Amino acid sequence: MRSGTTGTVVTGVVTIAVLGYALAMALVAIAVATTGDSNALGMLLLFGPRWLLVFPWLLLVPLAFRKSWRLVLITLVGATVTLFSVSGFEVPTLRALRNGAGGGKTLRVVTYNTDRSVALASRIVTDMLAWDADVIVMQDCAPEVRAAMQTVASVADTKYQLYSESEFCVATRLPSALLERSTGSRNAGRAFAIQVTWEGTTVDVFTVHLPSPRNALWAARKGSADLLEQSVEVRSTASAAIAQWALANRGGGAVIVAGDFNLPVESRALGRDWSSLRNAFSEAGWGFGHTMFAGRHKVRIDHILVSREFTVRRARVLSGYPSEHQPVVAELAIITR
Repeated sequence: MRSGTTGTVVTGVVTIAVLGYALAMALVAIAVATTGDSNALGMLLLFGPRWLLVFPWLLLVPLAFRKSWRLVLITLVGATVTLFSVSGFEVPTLRALRNGAGGGKTLRVVTYNTDRSVALASRIVTDMLAWDADVIVMQDCAPEVRAAMQTVASVADTKYQLYSESEFCVATRLPSALLERSTGSRNAGRAFAIQVTWEGTTVDVFTVHLPSPRNALWAARKGSADLLEQSVEVRSTASAAIAQWALANRGGGAVIVAGDFNLPVESRALGRDWSSLRNAFSEAGWGFGHTMFAGRHKVRIDHILVSREFTVRRARVLSGYPSEHQPVVAELAIITR
């Protein structure tokens, strides 16, 4: 009798835990989808360690298997919602898988916020040759890194032309020209643009760096949330202004926008201002795609966005670089009509 009572209690506890956590994750998923980082609480959610919310399911799923198939179904649905809708896990779309299996030339683009790392200068030549990229855009590019990048033009047969202005270093081995000088400021967001020609197509390439939420998040960790709303407004305003500058009156041609947006992919501002472009990692990446690391703080805020003229064959985040941010690589192909 005691054994039966104990079993009933355990079953009840497991059921409550599964149903409670599934409901909580459903509410979080709704909050992510509807509010993004448009307010202070949404900002804390999107910039927080959402990926950790997946781990409780590693305990709840096996417990559910010991109780009932109905509970198993609920845990699997809950785990799926948590993994994809809450934590932002990505898998390649069917379109990307088909494109990735295709042959032909690809346009390889790298974006990297170097955090003004001086240590990168000693390895940047090797890195650039390893990336084998057609276009490289860097934000927070230190003078030492800029000087080191100049030497790449003399390495082997790889000829890069370097553009640098403000905090940006942009290198390309394609026929190119300066399109737009940098606009904005560190507090209001910055952008810079060149124009390249690839496979007979003219492509406008923009690199952006929107204002950082770092100060607001650090203050919140210390118990002060006063700066969160201000950070939301500043980044939203900067995103709108830079998007208007980059995308308005461009004649509808091929466009690539890459850089540190300081906006997670679920951000309302990112969706509002850049919806005419597609996110390369969202389309062809695999995993959480975290691009910025600071202890347990991992978030995906560096993006490569492309216009409808491109298909995305592959996208990934690299690792092992001397900065909190890590490079994002995308391989693109022109859609033939």
